[in-house]
Amino acid sequence: MPVPLDEYPVHQAPLSMAHMATSDRNAYDRCYLNAHDRTGEIFLVSGLGVYPNLGVIDAYATVRHGDRQLSVRMSDALGDDRTVQKVGPYSIEVLDPLQRLHVVCDHDTLGFDLTWTGSFPVVDEPSHIMRTGGRVILDAQRFAQVGTWSGTLRIEGDEIAVSDDRWLGNRDRSW
Repeated sequence: MPVPLDEYPVHQAPLSMAHMATSDRNAYDRCYLNAHDRTGEIFLVSGLGVYPNLGVIDAYATVRHGDRQLSVRMSDALGDDRTVQKVGPYSIEVLDPLQRLHVVCDHDTLGFDLTWTGSFPVVDEPSHIMRTGGRVILDAQRFAQVGTWSGTLRIEGDEIAVSDDRWLGNRDRSW
């Protein structure tokens, strides 16, 4: 059965985008993001992962503010529309591919409404292939990028302004 992503010319195998081209149950498509102010007082790490062969989507966010660390996690069954990167109160919207993202976590303990802007083009890393003996245990691809953040971060009700001139970070996408 076709899925919405099948409308786009993105196919890499003669399959609907609803199906992975591998039977590896651990195949994934995920992202990692971090944000920190220039003082080192606050450090946020967040990400979203899709595991198509397991039918799972999950996300997390954790922040260190001074001596405290808070974490939130979300997980659900994976839907058919992979262009919608949303699980529970967490979402990632691509505003400008490879350049700008809108990342939201609407959780009471740890929340944010942030925009990522790449400072430089993404860096395509070489393929990652790991073997144990003659068996491939990891075959993955990744890109990374340095950039800045703007928006609002909420930690246990306290609202913190996040601005491009004070907040930096890295991100990667791997599959």
